Amino acid sequence: MSALPTPALLTLESVALDELSTGNDQWHIDFSSVEKHACIHRLKHMRGPRLRHSRFDFKCSISAVSCVPEGHITFALSQSSTGRPTWNHQRLYPNEMVVLYSGEPVHYLCEPNEALFTVTTTLEHYEQCRELYGTTDVLKQRQGQRYQAHDHYSVLNAVNAISVSLNQRHPPDVVSGSQWEATLLSSLLQALSPRQDSAREAPLRRHIASQAIEYLHAHAHTALCMEQLTQTLGTHGRTLHQGFVETFGTTPMAYLRTLRLSNARHDLLTQRWPTVTETAMHWNFFHLGRFSQDYQRTYGESPSQTMRRNSA
Repeated sequence: MSALPTPALLTLESVALDELSTGNDQWHIDFSSVEKHACIHRLKHMRGPRLRHSRFDFKCSISAVSCVPEGHITFALSQSSTGRPTWNHQRLYPNEMVVLYSGEPVHYLCEPNEALFTVTTTLEHYEQCRELYGTTDVLKQRQGQRYQAHDHYSVLNAVNAISVSLNQRHPPDVVSGSQWEATLLSSLLQALSPRQDSAREAPLRRHIASQAIEYLHAHAHTALCMEQLTQTLGTHGRTLHQGFVETFGTTPMAYLRTLRLSNARHDLLTQRWPTVTETAMHWNFFHLGRFSQDYQRTYGESPSQTMRRNSA
């Protein structure tokens, strides 16, 4: 783990994917744009002839810019319990991941206590594994560099596939490298491919859940309750609750509270409001003692510490 002063620019990865890449797969981290003091922990990084993957743990909000080398595809999956990371100025949903192709840039704003998993491989290798195992063409199905999995658990399974490989004691040798790459990539693609019966499985509940999360993001600063949300969407509470948990892995109100805490933290970091009280009130935290407790438990510091730490 490294503590870096500000302003600072840290290149996490700047090595070409062995000799197959003519460009660099880079993650440039600019601390000065978000926090004055920040730290990163890269848990593991593994490379093979056609594929490499990493896990990074971010302990703070940071800004990053990346670009995929020509002839390659990168999958980026985020796991965050404190908020939704931002890719190209849009919040990722819990069942979404980023899919980048050959030279496409991305601007990324992470959340504190977030783990970022990345897999980069050649386009040829991707097509071979996809055709061999009959998996979904994630590159074709993405929208705006984002791929929305069938449900939250599909993303968790994809992350688990990467984690199992990263937890190996030793990198694969030359003999087993090809099989290791195919196994990892196929496991990832299979986890992201919907089951054959998914078209018949609770389509209404998940459609309502998607509408609900859009509404929560657009109205997080307003007073909301479950009854109001169901009335707005024209559905029943049970249908909304089940669909939201199935799709996003949490309840609507729990997601809203986490979203508001995350938004409040971003406002404290940028000092959008003069005081902690005004920040909390803007995001509908009217019980200031409870807001401070929840914030401390989530981010490991009080709201006033966040504001003071990033003040001029």
